[in-house]
Amino acid sequence: MTTLYLVRHGETTWNRAGRHQGHRDSPLTLRGISQARAVAALLRGLFEQETGPVRVCCSPLFRTRQTCAILCDELGLDYGAVDFDDRLKERSYGRWEGLTDAEIAAAYPDEWAARAADRWNHRISGGESYPEVARRVGAWLEAQHGRGPVLAVAHGSMGRVLRGVYAGLDRQTMLAQGEAHTTVYRLQDGCITPFDADRP
Repeated sequence: MTTLYLVRHGETTWNRAGRHQGHRDSPLTLRGISQARAVAALLRGLFEQETGPVRVCCSPLFRTRQTCAILCDELGLDYGAVDFDDRLKERSYGRWEGLTDAEIAAAYPDEWAARAADRWNHRISGGESYPEVARRVGAWLEAQHGRGPVLAVAHGSMGRVLRGVYAGLDRQTMLAQGEAHTTVYRLQDGCITPFDADRP
């Protein structure tokens, strides 16, 4: 089985403001840049356990590209060889993108109520449902078998689904997982081990 190292991009200006990003973008904050550097330091130690070269796969969105560039610079990896894959994009939030929860609830109360009633299956207008995200990340996981260790630079909601698909988690457990900017998840032999750059 291929060993996967899954990380989330650093904090962005919209993360700080509590705005849903989806396929839209905002830049990393200074804190987000520091988080990426801390994650790189953690990865350096983890990669010492690998016997072969680590491939890098990344969502093509700007915030993940920024984070990936920092990681590659800190770890001496070739940014020019990074595989940018649409299947690693964040969940699309459709017409909710750029809005806070309070703004969504005020502008689209019926949709917000439908989401609360069935969070897993609800499909945002112009966006994606979680089952749709699960299908594309599942296809990406299948494509990694036997390809050596992989670093995947991705997103919060999409990362929860990827970890859930990998470990066969039930929907409730999958959606209850954390989305820390400073955690490295090692996916190996069917198990998920978190390493946090904010903890000794």
